[in-house]
Amino acid sequence: MPANLPPEYFDAEKRFKQAATPAEKIIALEDLIATVPKHKGTDKLRADLRRRLSQLRQDAVRKKKGGRGDLYVVQKEGAAQIALAGFPNSGKSSLLACLTNATPVIAEYPISTLTPLPGMMPFEDIQIQLVDLPPIGNEATDGWVSGILRYTNGLLLVVDLNDDPDVQAELLIDQLERWNIVIPPNPPLIKGGKGGLLEQKSEVRTSGGVSKKALIVANKKDLTETEDSFIILKGKYEHMYQCISISALKKENLEDLKRAIFELSGIIRVYSKPPGKEPDLSKPFTIPSGSTILDLASFIHKEFVFNLKFTRIWGSAKFDGQRVEKNYILKDRDIVEIHI
Repeated sequence: MPANLPPEYFDAEKRFKQAATPAEKIIALEDLIATVPKHKGTDKLRADLRRRLSQLRQDAVRKKKGGRGDLYVVQKEGAAQIALAGFPNSGKSSLLACLTNATPVIAEYPISTLTPLPGMMPFEDIQIQLVDLPPIGNEATDGWVSGILRYTNGLLLVVDLNDDPDVQAELLIDQLERWNIVIPPNPPLIKGGKGGLLEQKSEVRTSGGVSKKALIVANKKDLTETEDSFIILKGKYEHMYQCISISALKKENLEDLKRAIFELSGIIRVYSKPPGKEPDLSKPFTIPSGSTILDLASFIHKEFVFNLKFTRIWGSAKFDGQRVEKNYILKDRDIVEIHI
């Protein structure tokens, strides 16, 4: 069957061949893959391109570990990775310092963050990695900054309440779209009884790149006369994105922000219970929201999928210890007893 590749494919292929740095090659190859139509005639081509993309990513991480890699590579750690994006002096570094164990340079001059700085944010019984980045709009760093934003599980769009935050949010979203990173409107967050529930995926492939879930974080609420600015911001964006007002300086509303970051990550926590024993609540499995019993079994061990007899659930089931089917969708903080 012929591939029948569109003109966009050959344009993207040309950009890939012209790419000089690993970051540019990865971004160009992602765009190239997005142009390939999905049918039997392109199965082999898409598989070959994805293998090349996987190899490029592995090489980048391997070089980073050896101290020779590009700055844009940040190895994911913890349950999820969330990147901070914003303009100069929006307070990204201060926010990272409040939420994690990282010690960024915090200064009043425009660009205090020169390289990506990760930190681990504790949330109840898990750790979520936050990554502070140089501000958007710096030509020297925008190339690899956009690369990191494409791979993370979600984005925090940090805006300054003291400086037209609605305009900042609009400019950030526009810039991301120019990088083929689309921030689609989020469905309303439905709070569940056991820690919240999100069924959306954190990343969706589009015809022009990737789609990322995002949260707008309005910083500096401690300053006078910022309440009206937040009302304007919410009026413009609350129907599309969750907006949270915080103060990194005064550490106000950070607990609500942590909960929102967890929900943004698109993961749930599931605890194992050996048959006839108490559940292990010390270290949960973290899996994508919407995962089934079969997904969990595959995540724990591939052989579990074939040897799985039945499963009992405590938490979201109608009654404790309910026996459920393999396609049962798990919820946050479910306790699972797998019988093989």
